[in-house]
Amino acid sequence: MEQEQLQQLLEKISDGTATAQETALYLRYCEATEKAGASTLPLPDITGVEQRMKANIHRRIGRKKPRHKMIYWYAAAAVLTGMIVLGFYLRPETSQSVPELATATQPDIPAGSNKAMLTLANGEKISLSDATAGDIARQAGLRIYKSDSGEIVYEATGTSTGINEISTPRGGQYRVILQDGSKVWLNAASSLRYPATFTGGARTVELSGEAYFEIARDVHRPFIVSTPTQKIEVLGTHFNVNAYTDNTVANTTLLEGSVKVSAAGNNGMLLKPGEQASFSQQTGALVKGKADENAAIAWKNGYFIFNDTYLTEVMLQLSRWYDVSVDLTTVPRMRYNGVIPRNEPLSKVLAMLEFTGNVKFNVENHKISIRK
Repeated sequence: MEQEQLQQLLEKISDGTATAQETALYLRYCEATEKAGASTLPLPDITGVEQRMKANIHRRIGRKKPRHKMIYWYAAAAVLTGMIVLGFYLRPETSQSVPELATATQPDIPAGSNKAMLTLANGEKISLSDATAGDIARQAGLRIYKSDSGEIVYEATGTSTGINEISTPRGGQYRVILQDGSKVWLNAASSLRYPATFTGGARTVELSGEAYFEIARDVHRPFIVSTPTQKIEVLGTHFNVNAYTDNTVANTTLLEGSVKVSAAGNNGMLLKPGEQASFSQQTGALVKGKADENAAIAWKNGYFIFNDTYLTEVMLQLSRWYDVSVDLTTVPRMRYNGVIPRNEPLSKVLAMLEFTGNVKFNVENHKISIRK
């Protein structure tokens, strides 16, 4: 990245005007800086910028309750709904570092990766983690193969019947391109059941967990996502569905197009881009509100984004991605704002959370316990 471009990005971040794409570009640059060594890559002139960042931070934190904690990520300066997270690379002379966890002597737990299991209509199970690029299976009228970029692709050569299922374990994620061309990204601990070939008047799939959808438009055949609590109906659009059963709320977030969301006992509602439908699994209420789009699809883009996120939800996300359990009875009621890359090992992520100063984590036998 050129010095001038880097400086312009930093100016936008400091002023709170950076787009999500510009923020992501800066985050990637910071990661490259860390890997290559700060002396080998150009650093921006931060004269005056740090003071403006600090002023923005203090002004916005002043509007929050004291229990809101900010994550100071060691490798980035990110903008989250107008709140600026000040990274250590803006002040390298301070020699600050993320503290080590007390349990760092134990084997570290790596981040999740691309792994899933494909179950064909005949019951055959195929580990997609072990599969190489090329043909995986052929059914009557259908070719299933793994592309060079790693996703599973369904290619119709005729009419095939039967239901397939792709499921990700805790610590796994995967992408699949369905027979109609629709693309689905599955988050950890999720599953998608779908016809090998879509026939009839509707394209219906069943989701458990979380997935991001980019639906191929077909005005004659609506695409329907069925979850344990909701039904989402679209013609062609981009949206995210978070329907984990251990969450108290199931969310459908629309990024592009339009969707209709309904739930038992509700008449349903239409969403416009930037809106979110939330279904309370405790009260049965379905409500519509403004969406935090960046946070909703952060997992797909390789980040954890926390925006006034309760620590309980933070720990649930970490437990799925790192395949660990959490003693939720030990989780204090506090909220976080910040961004952390999902490719970091668990020890570093927990150390970043500890750096806020009010919690301590202990990891033993893949179980996290917390104390204030």
